[in-house]
Amino acid sequence: MFFYSKTEILTASIIYDYHLEANGGTLDLVRTLALLAHPVLACGLLFWIWWQYSWRKKSTLVKGEERKEALARHEKMGNQLVWATFIVILIAFIGRAIAGWRSNGDVFSEIWPTNLHGFMGPIGFALLLVLAKLGKQTKSARIAGEKFTHLKLKHGRAADFIIIIAIIHAFLGFLYLFTVLG
Repeated sequence: MFFYSKTEILTASIIYDYHLEANGGTLDLVRTLALLAHPVLACGLLFWIWWQYSWRKKSTLVKGEERKEALARHEKMGNQLVWATFIVILIAFIGRAIAGWRSNGDVFSEIWPTNLHGFMGPIGFALLLVLAKLGKQTKSARIAGEKFTHLKLKHGRAADFIIIIAIIHAFLGFLYLFTVLG
């Protein structure tokens, strides 16, 4: 059994009442869930990106066959991460389309980005594609027996930049959540 304090009940009541007042007296659960799908999935994606990024440190700690296996896993996860990011961004657009349809009867009324967070998503995805391309070039050069140190360095620096962009994007998304659900 759950016991809530009077403060928790009052806070929840105020938030609920504010939401009802701001939305003409209705709580549109479908709209809210559609808009929350992207941030929930994005949190998981952000942890996955951080785990993938941690390869830079892990790669110096493992040797021999274990390193080869870890590298193969890193390369495979990198490819999957690109697709997962595409799906999370697609879900953001679908959520905004549903919100527009539920609020205004037009799927395009809320779909276009109107803030920095919205614009950064597709730009960040383009940068992620560049990062993946650098990773594939590094792998190809390594397999061909060519020098790949410069490509590996570029890939690592691009990963540094992507991490910074992802953290800023997540923070802006957190702030934007209050506007969207408010």
